[in-house]
Amino acid sequence: MTRQEALDCFYTHGLADAARLYRISPEDLTIYPDSVGCQNLVFAFRRDAREMLLRASFRPDRPIEQMEEEIHFIDHLADGGMRVSRAVPSESGNLVEQVQAGAQIFVLVAFEKAPGMRMPDNGYRYREGGTAAEYSQNWGGALGKMHALTKGYIPLRPDVRRPTWLEMRPAGEVDRIIPEEMPLVREKFKALLAEVRQLPTPANAYGLVHADFNDGNFCIDYSNGDITVFDFDDSCYGWFMKELADAWDGFVGWCARKPDPQQRRDSMQRSMDGVMLGYSRENSLDPAWLDRLPFFLKVIEMEALMCRLGYALDNNIPLEEEGAVNYLVRCIEEDIPYLGLYDPIFSPEQPFSLD
Repeated sequence: MTRQEALDCFYTHGLADAARLYRISPEDLTIYPDSVGCQNLVFAFRRDAREMLLRASFRPDRPIEQMEEEIHFIDHLADGGMRVSRAVPSESGNLVEQVQAGAQIFVLVAFEKAPGMRMPDNGYRYREGGTAAEYSQNWGGALGKMHALTKGYIPLRPDVRRPTWLEMRPAGEVDRIIPEEMPLVREKFKALLAEVRQLPTPANAYGLVHADFNDGNFCIDYSNGDITVFDFDDSCYGWFMKELADAWDGFVGWCARKPDPQQRRDSMQRSMDGVMLGYSRENSLDPAWLDRLPFFLKVIEMEALMCRLGYALDNNIPLEEEGAVNYLVRCIEEDIPYLGLYDPIFSPEQPFSLD
């Protein structure tokens, strides 16, 4: 079922029942505009003057038990002092609900809306009086807090665990998503996954993590800079360094328009120095893992291409941003490091795109 088909089905057969479960009127549930492109349906609503979001999942790989484990992990982080968007109960007191919409079952979870706003929604402008150093340190601090807390996390039930990063990215998906016209990309992706399988998984560098930690999945309180994290739908067992590489990727926009590669390097170094300063206040990571940054950026590159191609394939829609796809393919095929940011392939006038 494509996302549009799921949305049509939910509006036709499930909306009224979902509204009843959360003591609101059907017209009070409005599709959340920032959820376009997500794998779930997300609706905004208000209850008791509180802003909330309702996630309606139709993913076959997200059974109720997995969602209960997700909520349990979020609560563990919140109880440990991390700012996260927690699940809120339905009118019946359940954190997870189901509605039957024709032949489709939607699994529902409502969340508190995180205070503040996302950086993308504010034109990537940070709070007045705040600094880029403050922002990068707060980002690193949130990551470090989560990684420190996950070391003591005990699953809700021993027989139900969130998947591993590798389980969420089976090798067979490479052949399904990557077209035959990209044989070298297929080959390199399979080799990369083989390398990932050989990585050690020590408790001080690997655990249950967010797995999609970026500036689209946290809000900033613009009065003080506090970060509140949400959207743990992809949470899985993975490497802490992968999320630090995601942070590196999250800061490239701050320097992408700088014409000189050395300026871009210096800017990225300052950003990551801030991230690691904030991170080290909350958690310690063996410096040997930091040396794997280029490797994990290749993993990010793989995810980005798989996501773009897979979304178009699974939703029967034309591929958008072909220039961005061409850029990724070139970096992958030619083994260009650091997402090409310092390479002649990169253009400040048209960042991360290649026509």
